[in-house]
Amino acid sequence: MIIGIVSNSAKLYIPLLSYLYNYKNKAGVILYVGRSTDPENNPGETTRFCNAAGIALTFENSKDDLYSWQQINQPDIIFFSGYGNIIKTDLLNDVRHGIFNIHFGLLPQFRGPSPVFWQLKKGLKEIGLVIHKMTNELDSGPVAWQYKIPNQPYINYDMAYQLFGELQVKGVIEMLDTINAGKKLPGSAQDESNAVYYDKPILKDVMINWSEMEGEEIVDLIKACNSWNMGAITAIGGMELKILDAFITTENNLDKAPGTIIRADNDFTVACKGNKILFINFFKINNSLVPARFAANYGFRTGQCFLNA
Repeated sequence: MIIGIVSNSAKLYIPLLSYLYNYKNKAGVILYVGRSTDPENNPGETTRFCNAAGIALTFENSKDDLYSWQQINQPDIIFFSGYGNIIKTDLLNDVRHGIFNIHFGLLPQFRGPSPVFWQLKKGLKEIGLVIHKMTNELDSGPVAWQYKIPNQPYINYDMAYQLFGELQVKGVIEMLDTINAGKKLPGSAQDESNAVYYDKPILKDVMINWSEMEGEEIVDLIKACNSWNMGAITAIGGMELKILDAFITTENNLDKAPGTIIRADNDFTVACKGNKILFINFFKINNSLVPARFAANYGFRTGQCFLNA
């Protein structure tokens, strides 16, 4: 079996290649790397890795290269993981076991390019990823594999992305085992009545609205913004502040308006909607990362109010 991997991200294709290299006595693995501006991608390292492992490697020059790559190499199955271009599936002909997309979000509830962010921002009790058959409609094909994990308080965007990068391997191996056992791959149609598309987050999506957001929603947003956005954004006195870590205390906020600083000395606490208190541990201001216990040294005072988004 020839297994094709298509991806823009070394964070995603390296875990897959590492496991697939030894799968079933070194099944044939071929890699197609899409064009990317991600500074963490290193073509030289990828080339050395693939050469050492005997993995056929193709770097994209034009988005149409994908279709000629498939025709030349004739993979038996293709997995897309973090590839940014729109795929014309009808141009990927004669892929014996199908073309599948690894989507880091539950479907159909979290379609779109940034499902990890939106699952965390929405504060789901469980977050997940799926592998689905690709169609010409974005994120809409039958689901072949799904996995969920509890949304623990310590899981932020970076950790969720890393966990899913490892869990995708579990899904791919289970699907390959099914094929090698001579069984048909599962495929559950998505319920279109539950389909929601979320675009990439923009400025308003990462800003705190103190008057409308409950304390738990603010904490969820902070998790969803770390570390790619270096925290959730708010503003005070003409300055932008990013909150990187915070939690809700059990204290009563003494009926202060949401966004009001209650303490700015040894503790940095802010009143939240619902008569709760947000205890801030770490923030970023003027490109400096600051432990919140030093908030008073940066000019924050009791009674000041953060602006709403």
